[in-house]
Parts: sequence; structure tokens; C-alpha cells
Amino acid sequence: MTKKLINYLTIILFLIPFSLLIVDNNVLFPFITTKAIFFRILVTLGLIFALWLYLLNPDTFPKKNYLFLAICLFFIANIVSTIFSVNPFRSFWGNAERMEGFWSLFFYLSYFFLLLTLFQFDTQAKKTIFYSILIVTTLISIIELQQAFIYKEGRPSATLGNPTYIGFLNLLTIFLILYFYFEAKNFEKYFYILLIALNLLSLIASQTRGSILGLLVGIFVFSFFYLLLSKIETKKKILTFSLFFIFLISFFFFLKTNIALQIPGIKRLSETLQNPVSVFPRIYAWKIFLNAFKNRPLFGWGPEVMPIAFFSNFDPQIFNYEQAIFDRPHNKFIEILVSTGIFGFISWLLILLAFIYYVLKLNINFNQKTTLLAFLFSYLAQNFTLFDMQASYLTFFFGLSLATEKALITKRKNINLRPVMAIAFAFSLVFLLIHYKHYQIVRNIIKAIRSSPREAALIFENTSKEAGPFLTELGSMAHRYLIDLLIQKQTDLKSEDLVKIFYVFENAALNDPYNLRLYLAYINFQKDIAIRKKEQSLDYKKDLENLKKMLQKSKERFPHYPDLLMTIFQTEASFGEKQKAIEELYKIYEEFAYGPSMNTAIGNNAFYLGEYHLALKAYERALSYYKKPPSDQFFINFVISLLETKRFKELQEFLDQNQEYLNKPQILQNVKNLIKEYSAPIKLNLTN
Repeated sequence: MTKKLINYLTIILFLIPFSLLIVDNNVLFPFITTKAIFFRILVTLGLIFALWLYLLNPDTFPKKNYLFLAICLFFIANIVSTIFSVNPFRSFWGNAERMEGFWSLFFYLSYFFLLLTLFQFDTQAKKTIFYSILIVTTLISIIELQQAFIYKEGRPSATLGNPTYIGFLNLLTIFLILYFYFEAKNFEKYFYILLIALNLLSLIASQTRGSILGLLVGIFVFSFFYLLLSKIETKKKILTFSLFFIFLISFFFFLKTNIALQIPGIKRLSETLQNPVSVFPRIYAWKIFLNAFKNRPLFGWGPEVMPIAFFSNFDPQIFNYEQAIFDRPHNKFIEILVSTGIFGFISWLLILLAFIYYVLKLNINFNQKTTLLAFLFSYLAQNFTLFDMQASYLTFFFGLSLATEKALITKRKNINLRPVMAIAFAFSLVFLLIHYKHYQIVRNIIKAIRSSPREAALIFENTSKEAGPFLTELGSMAHRYLIDLLIQKQTDLKSEDLVKIFYVFENAALNDPYNLRLYLAYINFQKDIAIRKKEQSLDYKKDLENLKKMLQKSKERFPHYPDLLMTIFQTEASFGEKQKAIEELYKIYEEFAYGPSMNTAIGNNAFYLGEYHLALKAYERALSYYKKPPSDQFFINFVISLLETKRFKELQEFLDQNQEYLNKPQILQNVKNLIKEYSAPIKLNLTN
């Protein structure tokens, strides 16, 4: 029976990497959702066989395995962080866009447990599962290269939906292939060399800077440990180290040349080095998330609530470089610190240390040990600028499981397994039903937005009753669908359909007020309704009162987010509280006017309120980023602001510097009329 169970478990683990090939256009996130659900179904089935194996062979359970214990400690840390999360429900279930959270982590850690179980019973199965990963990665790499060189896509993403994920997968796979290369013989070695080359080409085609750096780090670690611990003569070691450092220095200076800018893969790395401003948004994001960690250092904010941590500690200076919103830090170290606190971070480090311990202890050849260490450090280097996803989790946990040795199997006789297995099957059935239900929900969401208003209203309404963790995504799609309907103004549109869709949107927003994007969309929707009531002389006071309460609560949760503060200002301006609105706008300008978009928005609002001095300040600050007026309207507003503040000398200079706008007949006539209206002493020096 044990042999059969091992075979069943091998089949399941062999199939799991094939989840990475799935692209399902019938669900909301075609590159993510179905992959995750297929993976979870297989792991659920695998857990049944693993339990069965341990019941038959109880002494093989890895209760004294430090790597397994570290994984368990990390699992416990995530349980605690989920319990103390700012949003425990979201921390547990995650969302459809990322398919993570504690629920997802359970299956990833279970996947490692299944690998550990299989390799304890059959170490030869390591190669079988490796072949599965190899087949999948080879297919993905071929698709990646086809998209890059045949279809000429800039940064192709094959079946993973993001080119960065491709680079990460290729990076880890290269070191896994290298591990098996060092135990291969004859023809097999040439086959592995070919596959390393294929993965390397795919990595370059993905143009993933972190993966290229991760590869360099992996090569350095491999060389360092190989030369440090090998029996090569000291002189040769020094020579090799010297050559390697010469290569690194030469490569560094090469990246600063124009030639490097023409080479795919190297190009983006070169651009970053020559123009480091492009990485500043990420550095500011790290700063924001580290400030969040300081606020909740012990157990963190909880898994999968990084947007809450980001918006709660938002630093508007990030807009100086990019209008960037981060739903995670793009740094695994910081992500674990913020989500699980010190407790979780230490347990994560223990996993890495336990792996290193077992690598050094393993009965494998020296080159394989060095490769596994390089594999680990290349993973860490890549994750210094990224985060894990299904592709990296599967390859990383497989790499960790290579540190498993065969256990001594002693069978237990005369045991009644039926009660325990009955309970296990019952739990598995519940899990499978949850997986099926989650798939139906994300499938219904995409079905709704592709349907007619009447059908969509029914789908949205029915799905909302069982949407569970995906209610937020359902609400977001309902909001988008609702806006599209209102813009289209279809003649056959029924008001009851609009009401049904709106209630789904409203329910989702009120159910998850920490989801700032959705909640802010709801607030703006309510603001527009109140404004319309006011324009139609209807009673809007209750709507306004509720609106202000929602805005105040959001401000308490997210005190530094400019879009929210602008909504507060616009609400005050729309309902006759002009002086209060102006004071609020000045405050926003003084504390949050960073970046071109924010300053332009402040300038436009100040302009329409007649606060031309403030409008001018904001427009001038925006121009320091734009260098040239970004639009005709910006140009005209700036001219009027200068005229209103009687800054005629500056206006003359501004017009002389932006002659191309005066070459447009309509703008030229407008400017002439304004100069005449304000009796401004301006001379138009026209080029045409």
C-alpha cells in the first residue's frame, strides 16, 4: 500500500508545475486565478495521500527536521499575524488579483510538506519532479522567446502575465538545472547545458533587471564557496577571484556605455544605472512600508493587507518621481517584516538557516552543495526588488526540498485507519468545494461584465450573496460596469438594473472600507448623487451628512493620502463651503503638493475657485516637472493666472518661451483677447 501511495503522491506533485501553463480568459485575472485554484486542488488531494502514508509509517514524520520545524514556526507566525491583522478577513483569504493571504500560504507550505514527504520515502523522485518543472519551464521559455523574437513584443510574459515573473522563474530554474547537471553523466550533461542556455535567453528576453542581478549574485556565491572550500591552489584561487572582480568592474562600466543601451535584457539595467531616478519610487515605497513596520513591529499588519499599510503611512514625496501606488513593497524582506512583524521575520530567517545547515550536511557532491547555496542567494537577491508569486514559490520550495534525505521506514501494523481517513476525506471535500466556489465566483464576475445590463444585474446580484473574499473585486467590476452604462446612456436601460448593480457596488465598498480605492470610488459616487440632488432642488442634507462622516473616518484611517484630501476639498467646494474649501486646498498645497499631476490638480481647483495666487504657485511647481505646458488648457489657465496676479513680466517671458502654442490660431486669438481684456503691456513676438 505504501508503494501505491508514493506513486499517487508522485503523480500529483508531477502535475503541479503544469498549473503555470494555464491561462483562463473566462475568469477575472486570467494569468493568476485558475493557476492558483488548480494548484490548491492538487495539494488538497496530495495531503490525503501524505496523511495516509504517515499513518502507515508514523516514525517517518519529520518532527525532528529543523527545516520542517522552521516552516511550521513561520506558519504559526502567520496565524498570529492574521489574528491580529488590521483586516483579519482579508489577511486570511487574500484577494483574486494576487490569490495570496494566509489561505494561499497554507497550500504553499503544504506543497513543501508534500515534497518533503515524498523525498523522505523516495529520494529518486526528486528527479521526477525536477523533470516536471523542466518541461514546464522549457515550454514557457519557448513561448517567451517566440513572443520576443517572432511577434516582436517589447517585454513578453508568456503564460505568467508579467515579464518579471518569467525572469524570476528562469533564474531559479537555471540553478536547479545546474544542481542536477553535477550528478549527470554523458549525453544528459549536454542536454542540461542546452536548457540552461534556453532559460538564460528567456531571462534576457524578459528584461528583468532583478533576475540579471540575481544571476550575478548566484554566480558570485557559487564561485566564492567553490574557491573558498575547494582544494585548488591558493595562487589559482587569488587569480580566479581577481579575474571575477575585474569582470564585475568591467561590466559595471560597460553598463554606462551607449552600447549597453542597445542590448536586450542589459538595456533596462543600463538605463537604471545611467538614470537611477527610475528606482526612486520603489525606494520611497520601502520607506513608507518601513514606517508602517515601526507602527506594528511585533506581529505586523497581517498578510495581504499591504495596501492598508501603504495608504496609512503614505508619503506624498513619492509623487516627485512617479504617480505610484504599491500594493506590496517589492522587497520580500520588507514585506515579511511589515506583514508578520519581527516574529514572522525571524521564523523566515530560520527557514533559510535550516536550509543552509542541511545543504552542508547532505550527502551530495561538493558542486551540488555550492549550487544550492547559489540558488538560495540568487533567490534572495531577486526578491530584494520583488515578491513571491506562484511560479517562484513552486521552484523555490522544490529547491528547499532538495535538502531532504531518505527516512528510515518502519511500518505500523494492525491500525484502524478508517475513522481518521474519513475525517480527512471530509475536510478535503470541504476544501474542494471552497476551491470550486472560488472559481465559480471569478468566472461569474467576468461573465457579468460581458453581458447585457439585464443579465449582468442578475449575475452581479446573485454572485454578491456568495462572493466571500472576492466581494471587493465584484464590487470594483460592478462600479466599472455601472459607470460605463451611465456614460453610454442606453435607451433600453432599466432603472432597476442600475439599482441592482449599484447595490452590489455599495455593499462591497461598505463591507471593506479599508480598500481605499473602492471606498473612495463609492464616496465620489455618493458626492455626485448629492450634487445632483442639490442642482435639482431636492433634499440632500442627509446625503451630505453621511458623506462627511465617511470622509472623516477615511481621513482618520489614511491621513496622508492626497486623493482622499482632494475629495474632502471638492466636497466642501461643491456644497457652498468655499472659504473652508480654500483653506483645505492651501493646506493640501503646503503638505502634499508633490509631483506634476498633484500640483496640476491643485492649480486647476484653485483656478476655478478664483484663487489665482495659489493656482500660479501650483502651476509653477508643476512646470518645474513638465518643463513645458502639458496641454492647451494648462497654457491658457497659466496665462490667466499671470494676468489676474498682474505678473506681466513673467507672462511676457512665458509667452516668448512657448511660441509653439501661439502658432495655434485658436490659442493665439484667445491670448490676444485676454491681453486686451486685462490691458496687459504684452508684445507678442510671433514666429509665423
